[in-house]
Amino acid sequence: MHTQTHQARTKTYHHGDLHNSLILKGLEMLNDRGLSAISLREIARNIGVGHNAPYRHFKNKQQLLEAIASMGFRRLKAYNLRLELEYANDPETQLFESAMHLINMANDEPNLFNLMFGGNVSLFDCGDELKKESQASMQSFIKILSQGQKQDVFNQDNLICQTLATMSLIYGFAMMTSSGMLQEIPKTPDQMRGFTLQVFDILLTGLKKT
Repeated sequence: MHTQTHQARTKTYHHGDLHNSLILKGLEMLNDRGLSAISLREIARNIGVGHNAPYRHFKNKQQLLEAIASMGFRRLKAYNLRLELEYANDPETQLFESAMHLINMANDEPNLFNLMFGGNVSLFDCGDELKKESQASMQSFIKILSQGQKQDVFNQDNLICQTLATMSLIYGFAMMTSSGMLQEIPKTPDQMRGFTLQVFDILLTGLKKT
């Protein structure tokens, strides 16, 4: 009897890292079925653990949602850091590719995008991890503009104002994409990229030095 119980427990926890398994399964359910479909009990059932096991990592659904949003912000930050290395002397390309990455997220994973930016989790009244990751993501974006100023590619406007103007365009475009407002725009990757390039030309007209 003891051996059977041990074997069952070993099979149940074959994921190794239950904390991350819960987050990844939650993200999968969010993308596939939407926010309302997420349930700690159903996630537990799907990954093969007892229904009380998730509560040792997240006290409620909201904490899990914050963890999923934190992962999304880490992805954005990591992508910006990669761009910083790949295009070290080309802040214009860094800025465009960073914007394109966010717009692709809004197009490909609208439920994740809306979780992060749509108010379903508050970036003011949330746990320390989400505050840290959202701010780090923002700073990685600001750094692109700052480097562009230092390299004399972008004009020397107030950095915060420049950031607000740039992000308002990018996030507004991404939000319209995720909400389905831009139905007239073809959604294939190449077509979306081409359209974004045209939008970006309008932004850069005011951003770049003449």
